[in-house]
Amino acid sequence: MSDTLYIKLDQCVEVTHEDVTIGDVAKLECKNMSVVNRLKPIKLLTDHSNGKKRYIVSIMEIFEIVDETFENVDVQSVGETDCIIEFKKAYAGKKYLEIIKVILICVLLFFGAGFSIMSFNNDVSVEGMFEKICKLVAGDKNTGKSLMELCYSVGMGVGILVFYNHFGLKRFSKDPTPIEVEMRKYETDVNQTLIEGHNRQDGKLDVK
Repeated sequence: MSDTLYIKLDQCVEVTHEDVTIGDVAKLECKNMSVVNRLKPIKLLTDHSNGKKRYIVSIMEIFEIVDETFENVDVQSVGETDCIIEFKKAYAGKKYLEIIKVILICVLLFFGAGFSIMSFNNDVSVEGMFEKICKLVAGDKNTGKSLMELCYSVGMGVGILVFYNHFGLKRFSKDPTPIEVEMRKYETDVNQTLIEGHNRQDGKLDVK
């Protein structure tokens, strides 16, 4: 009687060690745990570039290893057909450098966002619109204008917080933020492009 091995291959994995095993890139499930325990430590490839580099491994390579290692094991793939393996050096930077980077990024984002908002307000002439509203309601283009500007500023800040569903380390709900959604879409598109490019290069292993 044969055993059934289920393999779920991830689309992209990051590793910090040179030797990559099947257990690093795939999740294995089988009633016969000896099959899983024997497959996990089997080495798929070794990186000697001593730097950041990408490789692509096909599920067919794992199938071949299973066929060579076992006689009565049926393999079922329930994940991706190709996996991007990205080698990265383990980060051992200093804490204060990370803090400086975060501060610089926050400053750039603050002034950049402020400039964008001011440019938008100037393009659509928000000030002129406030004057027209005040004139229609109170008969004077300056009456209540400051109050409207204050409410507009507060409302914009609250709207941004609600839209992005995030304030500091606190989330307002369990849903992913719009930035997280867009980043996942971007990562998926990049991975798919790398895989398609790899398939067009006659199955070469290395993708730089």
